[in-house]
Amino acid sequence: MDVHGIWEEDDESGGNGSICTVKIHSEDNFSDFLARHGTVPIPPYLHREAIASDKECYNNVYARDGGSVAAPTAGLHFTDDALNEIGERNMSWLTLHVGAGTFMPVTSKDARDHSMHAESFSVSVGELRSILKAMEDGKNIAVVGTTSTQTLESLHWLGVKRLRGLSGSDNSRELQLGKFEWIGLNVADPSITAVSSLKALINGFQDDDILSGQTSLMITPNSYQFKVIDHLITNFHAPDSTLMLLVSAFLGKQSNITSIYEEAQRRGYRFLSFGDACLFSRPGVQLPCEKK
Repeated sequence: MDVHGIWEEDDESGGNGSICTVKIHSEDNFSDFLARHGTVPIPPYLHREAIASDKECYNNVYARDGGSVAAPTAGLHFTDDALNEIGERNMSWLTLHVGAGTFMPVTSKDARDHSMHAESFSVSVGELRSILKAMEDGKNIAVVGTTSTQTLESLHWLGVKRLRGLSGSDNSRELQLGKFEWIGLNVADPSITAVSSLKALINGFQDDDILSGQTSLMITPNSYQFKVIDHLITNFHAPDSTLMLLVSAFLGKQSNITSIYEEAQRRGYRFLSFGDACLFSRPGVQLPCEKK
């Protein structure tokens, strides 16, 4: 692969990278080429080259399929022993192909003008049935990571689209959700529950069938109401990220996030990908250990 000429970023990038198309002349397929010539895509703010140990350290113990350019870092805190203690029957799995957009800061004055990169996902119908069963049994849904949260919330809106017979929801391999598409869906019928939307989404499919697609859902404070998620396990994020916007929206009051992060700094918690994790509950929702 040759890059001819000077690599120049556009003026609007702010030093955060540019989107480009690269043509590779190789007999290898794309995944083999990356495996042969590439390195682990560690976060750019580490300011170092990838090393051999990153292949294990910057990956989840339950990682299976290749395709992400970043690890879903909330999952880095889970060991095999921790997963065994939780128990297989208490867990469900998604495949997330995290894109470069996870590192893209919000630079626009109005966050709603931020260009959201689409994130690819896939999930088996059997896993969605397990989640549905938990919801119908009155169990709370605890999600590991903001990208998993974005995906599950997106699946709700995709189910709403299917209930309404809209395009982008009828083909299991071409599911699509736009950045603010949820607003029109919510206005049209705000009474649709997550149980009914997910039932509609998987109707007619077998447990082994895979639902896959892309979502650009943008979740911002003071407007979005969560439909699926009750508890969120996540790292401490950069203040100018869409991940921070999602966490702020989840907490319900934008002022909460400031005091939480200030307290975390005061106590010496570590931030970003290799930092510490926190557990948040949606307003009005208690953890089982808190219930009397």
